[in-house]
Amino acid sequence: MPNSSPAGELIRRLRQDMEHIPRLLVIRLRSLGDSILALPLLEALHNWRPDLQIDVLAEAPYAAVFTRHPAIHETLLLRPRSGPAQAGWGRARACLEIRRRRYAAVLNLHGGTTSSLLTLASGSRLRIGQQKYRHGWIYHHLIPPPPAVWQREALHTVEDQLTFMRWLQLPLPSRPHGTLHLDPGARARIGARLAAAGLQPSSYLLIHPTATLHTKRWGERKFAALADRLHECFHMPVVFSSAPFEAQVLLDIGRHAQHAHRYWSDLELDELFVLIEQCRMFVGNDSGPTHAAAALGKPLVVIWGSSDYQVWHPWDTVYAPVRLDLPCMPCPGYQCAAFDTPKCISDIAVEPVLAACRSVMSNE
Repeated sequence: MPNSSPAGELIRRLRQDMEHIPRLLVIRLRSLGDSILALPLLEALHNWRPDLQIDVLAEAPYAAVFTRHPAIHETLLLRPRSGPAQAGWGRARACLEIRRRRYAAVLNLHGGTTSSLLTLASGSRLRIGQQKYRHGWIYHHLIPPPPAVWQREALHTVEDQLTFMRWLQLPLPSRPHGTLHLDPGARARIGARLAAAGLQPSSYLLIHPTATLHTKRWGERKFAALADRLHECFHMPVVFSSAPFEAQVLLDIGRHAQHAHRYWSDLELDELFVLIEQCRMFVGNDSGPTHAAAALGKPLVVIWGSSDYQVWHPWDTVYAPVRLDLPCMPCPGYQCAAFDTPKCISDIAVEPVLAACRSVMSNE
């Protein structure tokens, strides 16, 4: 886009503003995977301007993604509307606190109603979002559609988040990564737990069998069979992990497994990150912990269901996908509109997943 055009002049002015502002609030609400995949942008912003104070507003359950990251000055936490009590602010308090901080600029990476309200409440003179967001009147600057900025259609979520910097022609790393920085206390707790279980770092295989949608969750019987086969093939213990509210999934897998595996559903997110970091190989569905494994550089196998593989595949790590190619894929995934059961995930057999695990282990 030529700098002499009106749009080019707007970009130039915004870039100049961004070069001089002292503080930036980045709003990244919703899921664990979304949070992790925002890290490359935060790192790129920090590398461009190490003096810029970057604060992140995130949902409280995913605080561990941001709180120890050196690119982030402060992590502000929003309590979820439902679920167990969490640290952080309610929405009204968050609006007041953001307003009180008087941010020079706010970059909204989500675009939903709540994040738009928080953006507006900031009172910032530079409120930045994407043209595809609802409530576009809230923003002073709307980033064009990412395919137009990148000049190609197929974009990963990481690239979508980085569109802001590409649009402003700010420097981008040749290989944006996004690193999780782990809590030393969690590292000590998991070290003690592994030792008590007779496990050493890199001596176990980790399987995280859950995902947010049933169209992305492989079956419990198949996970049990896979764990048995992995134990027999590699003579290594298998650990299953889940969030506390997903403990029933691990109980069901344990009922079907032939070998005695370990089932840990009581971990804090900080502790799960350490458990992933210490494993030899990670196996999971398309889920937040799979993105954590990618950010931690772990060899991994991902069993793929309904979601868009191009948009959500593991980023910048060695991995092997196991997926089908059905005419109805991808889909939103909230329900299966094509079959009685979501064949995209339910029809994946154990053998190709085992073969992918063998391939990843042999190339490690």
